[in-house]
Amino acid sequence: MGERHCGECTACCEGWLFSEKMKLKPGSRCTHCTAQGCAIYESRPEEPCRKFKCAWLAAGETLPIDMRPDKSGAIVMLDRKWNAMSIVKAVPTGEEIPEETLEWLKAHARENNIPLLFQKNLLKDGKYHGFKNLGYGPPPFLERVKLNIDPDDIMRF
Repeated sequence: MGERHCGECTACCEGWLFSEKMKLKPGSRCTHCTAQGCAIYESRPEEPCRKFKCAWLAAGETLPIDMRPDKSGAIVMLDRKWNAMSIVKAVPTGEEIPEETLEWLKAHARENNIPLLFQKNLLKDGKYHGFKNLGYGPPPFLERVKLNIDPDDIMRF
């Protein structure tokens, strides 16, 4: 398989990832994002646009073809650190990550013995007003996240 390209996917430009510089947040897409993709692609800024690559692009065959963010409902990042631990991070492209995608991510986390930190976007009066972190992983990870995440939101391997 060759290098992957975004194609029709604009999930990272739709505000699911936060960027103060580009004024991105859930419910507030980049002003340069069009139905055809980025209107300023050739002159887009280094940070965050050129620098960011979701795992579907960056990791090639690590993620199946149907895990492209616009198809899976999640932007996955495999190269993240959280409290000095390597983790998989997943951000929904809506209110929450679809169950089928979340189950695949949990299986990936188990198989690779790496924690999964994922989000649920919070809605109030039809508008996004923040997110809640949820975790899935081995006991050392769970010990660290229980300080930052409600214990009911931690799912064990």
